[in-house]
Amino acid sequence: MSQQAAAGAPEPGRASAAKVWLLALGMFAIGTDLFIVSGLLPALGGELHLSTAAAGQTVTVFAITYAVAAPVLASVTSRLDRRTLLLAVLIVFAAGNALSAVAPDYAVLLLSRVVAGASAALYASTASVVAARITAPERRGRALAIVYAGMTSAIALGVPIGSAIGELSSWRRAFGFVALLALVTALGAAAGIPSVAGNPGLGVRERLAAVRIKRAPTAMLTTTLWVVGTFVVYTYLGTLLEKVSGASGADQTWLLLLFGAGSFAGVMAGGRLADRADPTRGLAGTVAVLAVVLAALGPALHSVAGAAVGLTVWGLVHWASFPLIQHRLLSIGGKNGDMLLALNNSAVYVGQTAAAVVGGLFAGAGLLGRLPLAGAGFEVLALVALALGARAAGRAEKGAGAPQPSAGPADSRC
Repeated sequence: MSQQAAAGAPEPGRASAAKVWLLALGMFAIGTDLFIVSGLLPALGGELHLSTAAAGQTVTVFAITYAVAAPVLASVTSRLDRRTLLLAVLIVFAAGNALSAVAPDYAVLLLSRVVAGASAALYASTASVVAARITAPERRGRALAIVYAGMTSAIALGVPIGSAIGELSSWRRAFGFVALLALVTALGAAAGIPSVAGNPGLGVRERLAAVRIKRAPTAMLTTTLWVVGTFVVYTYLGTLLEKVSGASGADQTWLLLLFGAGSFAGVMAGGRLADRADPTRGLAGTVAVLAVVLAALGPALHSVAGAAVGLTVWGLVHWASFPLIQHRLLSIGGKNGDMLLALNNSAVYVGQTAAAVVGGLFAGAGLLGRLPLAGAGFEVLALVALALGARAAGRAEKGAGAPQPSAGPADSRC
């Protein structure tokens, strides 16, 4: 075994946990950057003399870049040492946010959002792979959960902190705050993250072909539908809380904090579940419960107290699914597991885009209060996609156990 491979071997529980929490800090920076911009749009648009629609394109550009860049960059950089890649990506991400902080005009701001979105996409998939590789197999679900606990923490803490910085000082300093978080993570990674080998035996074409792995297409579809189910509601949550719940601005702040707290608890619980249960069965269970929770959320939103309970449980159950999704993809993908994680990031953003469209159609038709029920319907569709993938895999396994008439290559599609 090479020194590099040995350095990336699983470490004892406490040693690896500290490093995984460091990776989570990077995800906290990315989550803050992802969610913070919406609250800064009025001040940003005012200073740069932009319309509301033009200012909103800074969010769109980041999201589209994230979705498109994730699988492409994961393929191009597959041969690089994972630690080296993490350091490079964090520095580029910090530079992108620093450029946002000093952007003199709209064109430079959009460019900075492209740089930040591309580097964020690559960091997310790479950090998950590193966390899995440096952690013992029986704790990998929890490691994946910790990494994405950084993202859920950003919902509860990062966004309010960034928005407060923007209100007290300037929207530019809020981006500077994100850049500082990325640099702190990079310094910690340089000192504490071990060398982890890439996959030098695969070219870009072979890596992109990972989508043809058995169960990969249905796994991506499951993720997309799961995301649509939650974000068709979350995208319009502020309007729902105001018009349906009658929540004031102050009420909405602490209600969103409850959703963030539930999300953090959920992702950690999902990590433990991923280590103890079959990921497919565990995912089916959490998605089924999520469908029920969303269906019940509609009536719950008719009071502030009901909304408080509903949002907490909703955040918990939704995010409990994510470590199970990732654990399952690593199992399905084998040596291409990091590629499937990158494709999964794209599926998440496809789902968020579709959710905004579907939610807009409901809002335009005056059916805003029906969004939770629509979300529950999409979760049922996610269950169907998951079941179809599991059924196809079961048939393939039975076929592999039977005598084969020829030695020809099996079809890798599902």
